[in-house]
Amino acid sequence: MASADVLQGREKQLASIPQAEKTERLQWVYNLRSAFSPAAMLDEDGAINQEFFKPRKVVLVDDKKWGGKERDLLYEALEKHGVGNWREISEQYLPKWDDQAIRIKASRLMGSQSLARYIGWKGNREAVDAERAVNKAIGDRTGCWKAGVLVEDDAGSVKKALNELARKAISGQ
Repeated sequence: MASADVLQGREKQLASIPQAEKTERLQWVYNLRSAFSPAAMLDEDGAINQEFFKPRKVVLVDDKKWGGKERDLLYEALEKHGVGNWREISEQYLPKWDDQAIRIKASRLMGSQSLARYIGWKGNREAVDAERAVNKAIGDRTGCWKAGVLVEDDAGSVKKALNELARKAISGQ
């Protein structure tokens, strides 16, 4: 049924309702609105005040973009503060960026979706890039390299690969 047909059917249905019942239904709607809506949202008669939904002020968004300068600052901050100290990194190096955005950018630099195993780890650009290369190699080997980061899977492939890598490092292979 086309929308015009639906509207016509609804209008016919409403036309068959006595005026007193329509008034009673409207009053019920207004009472509900009054009980559950903010006062400024309603006009005196209970109708919706459309001005309530218009923005009170226009907020201009700072057009910030992540570039080479910000990446270099993040490398420097990871060397000084380490992984997990996002607030300090934000305050001292990247004040336009919030903690969450910095964590995501660091995750991309490190090449690992989960940074839990890196908390407190500090490293310069070369160390960060080396960790990314290791993570990429593990991701390529396990099929867990997604969108530029190593992603844990339900089978524990990444954990197994990391344990194997640690065993090799301990045994000197």
